[in-house]
Amino acid sequence: MRAAVGEVPGLPVIGNLLDFRRDRLGLYMRATQTADITRLRMMRQTIWVVGNHELAQQVLVTDEDGFIKGPILSEKAKPLLGDGLLTAEKEQHRRQRKLMAPAFTPRRIAGYGAVMAARAAAAADGLRPHAMIDIAEAMMTTTLDIVGRTLFDVDLLGDARDIADALTETMEYIVASMMSPLPASLPSPRKQRVQRAVGRLDDTVLRVIAERRAARARGAPDRGDVLSILLEARDDEGGGLTDRQLRDEIMVLMLAGHETTANLLAWTWYLLAIYPEVERKLEAELDAVLDGRPPTVDDLPRLTYTAQILDEALRLYPPAYVVGRLAERTVQLGGATVQPGEVVLVSIRGMHHSPVYWDAPLEFRPERFADRKARTAPGYMPWGGGPRVCIGNHFALVEAALVVATWAQRYRFRLAQAAPIEPEALLTLRPRGGVWVEVEPHA
Repeated sequence: MRAAVGEVPGLPVIGNLLDFRRDRLGLYMRATQTADITRLRMMRQTIWVVGNHELAQQVLVTDEDGFIKGPILSEKAKPLLGDGLLTAEKEQHRRQRKLMAPAFTPRRIAGYGAVMAARAAAAADGLRPHAMIDIAEAMMTTTLDIVGRTLFDVDLLGDARDIADALTETMEYIVASMMSPLPASLPSPRKQRVQRAVGRLDDTVLRVIAERRAARARGAPDRGDVLSILLEARDDEGGGLTDRQLRDEIMVLMLAGHETTANLLAWTWYLLAIYPEVERKLEAELDAVLDGRPPTVDDLPRLTYTAQILDEALRLYPPAYVVGRLAERTVQLGGATVQPGEVVLVSIRGMHHSPVYWDAPLEFRPERFADRKARTAPGYMPWGGGPRVCIGNHFALVEAALVVATWAQRYRFRLAQAAPIEPEALLTLRPRGGVWVEVEPHA
């Protein structure tokens, strides 16, 4: 296809760097609205922003072998993510994904469901009626608990504050590093804080790995969690994962299984609070399907409107709002010639908000997804695409649906701050300042 090519005007020498620093979400949206593929300049670096579904498919699927994740993650995020699945390239990525795939089969995820539902209920038990809470923080704590129990069969609630603070500190540093022309190797006070934060995460993760290896040496059985599968995993040559490789994969899973799902849930509660008619339809479905009993994985196929709410929340506020690739060879994207060393950003949020693909794109309409084919419609890719599509997307949707069903059965959450809440673009799309609500129990 010959797609329209555009450029966002910038300043001499620095190009669009100031716009990027001030409001990169706004910059990406302007680029998406300018053309199918739009050129930005950051000093000497050329960045192409893709807001066209067909071109996005070319980057992520058809010509994916012409791109790598590139230095943004491999260098800037290395202190946190190491060489885990999110940053691994080419053959290493294929090997690691194959080793991890058995942990995310439908049968395994169904097995995690009972734990997810139980921990969601335990978290709901801790809410005080009429209390003011930051439900974004509550979702961070709840999903971290679920991640700990399902991925590693350990209680992480005692470490929740440290882990949340360390992840936030590290993600803010990664984003700041992306905007800095200075090498990541240079020392700085902030880098030292991040190293201490990652050290705290390492202490927790490496302790869990050591305990589980010792238990396996004593003949302890498979606990049915993800770590059990990773400890047993072998590639075609019979090789397994070292402690360092396990640590890196666990960090990725903690970020993906905790951070992104928590943000999806925070935005979902926010949207329900400002669209009461959707909230009422959700409650009616829960009453009809569950009749007052706690939800289970077996109920999810009948909780169709619950699923539509989550799909639409993902459209409006995709946690992975942009997907970046670095060209390794010359690639023709529509009318643009992408040279080796240039960056391509697939603007997920831009496509999700585009009137090219969606009627009234900024409105919250879960009914868009009444036809399940909408999940694969042009302009919708909250999990990315191609061989690097999110391996845990089904895990996240099951977890989110069980949390929403469990909490919405018991409470409504009334927004206790002015709308709209602005998104904050870290590695994921967080609600800036949280989502403060009043807990209103059902009569």
